[in-house]
Amino acid sequence: MSNKVTNKKNIEIFKQDINRLSYEESISALETILNNVQDENISLDEIQINYIKGHLLLKHCEELLQFCEQEINEINPEFLELD
Repeated sequence: MSNKVTNKKNIEIFKQDINRLSYEESISALETILNNVQDENISLDEIQINYIKGHLLLKHCEELLQFCEQEINEINPEFLELD
């Protein structure tokens, strides 16, 4: 039996939406999720959705940071020297 919240199709939609976000947008979305889960009236389904989205957002942020770090490491220091 598949829960409507966590079925693979919904998770893939979440991933597609999240992959379009910038780092800053992802951090903002994580802050929104944090505020949502602190609400005493949140349903179990909403907690589950927020957990999944939060996990995907965190992973997306980590990937963006790794990419940025890789780009920085590939910069030739000679290009950064002032003449």
